[in-house]
Amino acid sequence: MSHAAIHRLDVADRILHAPDLVEDGAWPRACTWLIRLALEHGLDDFWATHRPEVAEVSRRAQLLTLTRTIDSDLGSRATVLWYALSQAAHHHAYELAPTGAELRTWHTDVHLLTEDLRSRSA
Repeated sequence: MSHAAIHRLDVADRILHAPDLVEDGAWPRACTWLIRLALEHGLDDFWATHRPEVAEVSRRAQLLTLTRTIDSDLGSRATVLWYALSQAAHHHAYELAPTGAELRTWHTDVHLLTEDLRSRSA
């Protein structure tokens, strides 16, 4: 896993353990953004070493390429995570922020997924 991904997940973990680190109740969205960034760093690192030309396309195209050409299960997991995190990251007045349990699950899933990506790049 890249240093950037590890750092983002570490900061998200600290916030999950001490939500008061982020003022005004913004910690769920802050964690969501950090976890999504960690996933994106993992994808960026994977493409940079595996197929650099794919690193230049949109994230959606990267996820489709991962699903259709590398590993359908890994790609599906990455796609579901990325879309869930993207949806949760944006504030909508009519939706609740993600819960601590949801964030912890996403944190764990992104950690495992980025490790899977890293192991395929080695």
